[in-house]
Amino acid sequence: MDFDDVSWATIGHPSVSVAPSVFACAQKGKWNGKQTLLAYVLAVESMHQIARLTMPQLSERGWHTTLAYGVFGAAVPAVRLLGLNEDECANALGIAVSRAGGVRANFGTQTKALHAGLSNRIGIDCAEMAACGINASHNAVEGADGFALCFTGEAIKGEVDIGEFWDLHENGLVIKRYPCCSGTHPTNDVWDEFLSAHPLKAEDIDHIEAGVSLLGPKEMTCHLPQNAVQAKFSLEFALAYRLIFGKLSLSSFTDQNVLAPEIQAMMKKIKMEVSPELAKLGFIGTAPIRLKVYLKDGKAITLSNDLAVGNPEKPLPEQVVKEKFMDCSKGAADQEKAEKWYEILKNLENATQEEILSLGNP
Repeated sequence: MDFDDVSWATIGHPSVSVAPSVFACAQKGKWNGKQTLLAYVLAVESMHQIARLTMPQLSERGWHTTLAYGVFGAAVPAVRLLGLNEDECANALGIAVSRAGGVRANFGTQTKALHAGLSNRIGIDCAEMAACGINASHNAVEGADGFALCFTGEAIKGEVDIGEFWDLHENGLVIKRYPCCSGTHPTNDVWDEFLSAHPLKAEDIDHIEAGVSLLGPKEMTCHLPQNAVQAKFSLEFALAYRLIFGKLSLSSFTDQNVLAPEIQAMMKKIKMEVSPELAKLGFIGTAPIRLKVYLKDGKAITLSNDLAVGNPEKPLPEQVVKEKFMDCSKGAADQEKAEKWYEILKNLENATQEEILSLGNP
């Protein structure tokens, strides 16, 4: 499943990097909703503050930001749970510097998803080690041979201003509409909108050219996927599936669908490359698309989209968000329990200790 939310501060996935740590600590500490929400906000903001000083260079060098920044955020709830003082907190973050990692070369494999789990486990480990008295450099993020220099090749510029600038408030998060790489989403939106109004068949199409931004080839690495995991990182699969089988959903991503002869044949007709126009925008995460569809009758259709639905500027309707939650909850809870979980999370600030403890329990 690749259905996590997205932050443009990190060009990564904040909640999946820290939420398991937040809720594990909340249940261990018997926190109420307000305490849990505060821990989540501080966890995400800690990631984003470091990212503001080291992006986009860190991502340009091939690091997967979900793990590279996630270890810092995931340590924060455990720091609060364990009641660490300022020095111990600095030690926990310094230890996290030596545990950060994750490379984008693993996109299209199960290890990419593993990065999120590692982020949470490592973050908690770092706080527990600091609580046991293990120390670390308090300048390990910004100092000589520290996180910033090693991960970006550049000395840090600027200062952390947590408490002054709140990225969650200023920029918000992106809620995915499709269970695949966010780099495909603007394409999915415009392609779905077009096909809903102008049905086409695969046999009508000669070929498709997909112009993407600089990040596109680094995220959407699987051009002719052979399994469901690879398909989540394939613009070609997303285009072919919508054309042949219909709207993308969780059930779309199966090995059987990926290997369907008509899907494999259609993907070979699609060429993705960096658009000179979009390259001028720099190393951005929003994944604008310039699509040109060449038909066998000689006509050409040009489509473009600069921002996917799910961004704060183009929010998903609440009913769609709820449907997504209910779909993701299948297998973990029956409908009645999933409904209760949704309502607790929707009103997290006012949740009781008992309600927090009930989350995730069958």
